[in-house]
Amino acid sequence: MSTVLPVMEAFYTVQGEGLFAGHSAYFIRLGGCDVGCTWCDVKESWEMDRHPKFEVAAVVEEALRYPARIVVVTGGEPLMH
Repeated sequence: MSTVLPVMEAFYTVQGEGLFAGHSAYFIRLGGCDVGCTWCDVKESWEMDRHPKFEVAAVVEEALRYPARIVVVTGGEPLMH
């Protein structure tokens, strides 16, 4: 099991859908996808090696700098990691 993640982008925003719509959230978009859905709107995330790798602890530390207590891990395909 790896302690690093390929992070395409991470940002603080407002959750736009689902149970937590309207709440502050911190999004972490990971690189790498082995599914390749034709309807994907973030095909730039598919190639894992195109994105810088960060230690999990550093990703968590950065997320804690923001007031949101909801974190959305998205991708690519986050379950690859």
